[in-house]
Amino acid sequence: MLKEVLLPFVAGLLFLTQMFFVGRLLAEAEAIFGAQIRLLDVGRMLLFVLPSMLAYGLPVGFLLGILVGLGRMGDDQELVALSATGSGPHSLLPMPLLLSVFGTAALMAITCWLAPLGLKQTGLVMRDIITRNLAGEIKPGVFYQDLSDLTIYAADIDPATGRLSGVLVEDAREADNPILVLAQRGKLVVEGRDAALTLHLEAGELHRSQPSTSAYALATFEKADVAVVVEREISRKNRFRRYLDTLTPREILKDYRWYQRRGQTRHDYLVEFHQRIAHPFVMIALALVGVGAAGGASGKRKTGKAVALLWTLFSVVGYFVIQKIFTTFGNRGAIPAWLAAWVPVFAVAAVGAGLLLYRRARGVRA
Repeated sequence: MLKEVLLPFVAGLLFLTQMFFVGRLLAEAEAIFGAQIRLLDVGRMLLFVLPSMLAYGLPVGFLLGILVGLGRMGDDQELVALSATGSGPHSLLPMPLLLSVFGTAALMAITCWLAPLGLKQTGLVMRDIITRNLAGEIKPGVFYQDLSDLTIYAADIDPATGRLSGVLVEDAREADNPILVLAQRGKLVVEGRDAALTLHLEAGELHRSQPSTSAYALATFEKADVAVVVEREISRKNRFRRYLDTLTPREILKDYRWYQRRGQTRHDYLVEFHQRIAHPFVMIALALVGVGAAGGASGKRKTGKAVALLWTLFSVVGYFVIQKIFTTFGNRGAIPAWLAAWVPVFAVAAVGAGLLLYRRARGVRA
């Protein structure tokens, strides 16, 4: 039975991982697919976002593996032979339950540690990509005005080195003290772990006026740096920015208590904390559903696989819909946070237990 379950499980997991990753790439297409994207960036994104995809892919693939594996045994009449010995549906449970225990442990490590760590790193990679793409959007002979109240103009840009010549920078971040910078040469570079964007200028002069006093200042420089703040653009384009997703359960609880000490109750933090613990146990609940539904094989392979796919779709979609509904209630404080996290798992387990009892009572072959 182990081989029958593992093969479709691995195949389904690989397929789902590819689908989830392609979906992520398409969702981030505006931010990712720019002139400055590198193959290494895509590889880093796949590595760091993989744990968060597995948090959803493992339960789906596991249920699909059980249904396809046991369904194939039913199509080959192996389950009929097993039922002839007087064994009920419960006799099929030990192996799927054992696999679900290992799956629960793996999923616990993913939701509590690997996924938050990966999403933190993914956010940094996305920040780096977005910043480099923003820097690459500057074109020669065109005023660029999308960088946090800065206007940048370059008469020419060397395509090989990215160096600017004939540079003009208007800094209006301080409305009362606008600055105009003229430089012979310059270059936009991305620096540091936080992907800060800096404009290095050479051989130029700085003009500064104060409209309120009619004062005017002029200074020359050999070298100067202009910090370009791009937080607004990064925040708009980067969808890997949900703060709670990047926190471990311990960090979530720490932040929740911080708010509590200031008289604020953040129900969403407490719901997220309990969900990180509850979600892995859906593997055990899905093992019950898989064994309970596997008796639907009709003796035809195509029909059996179709039934397996339908049960997988019904169970997983139902789980996430219930989770979304109760999460909303929990975030509003309408129900306890632990209840909002555990109800979806209990609901799936109840469906699986009901299927097993029904098959046993009706004498459906196992």
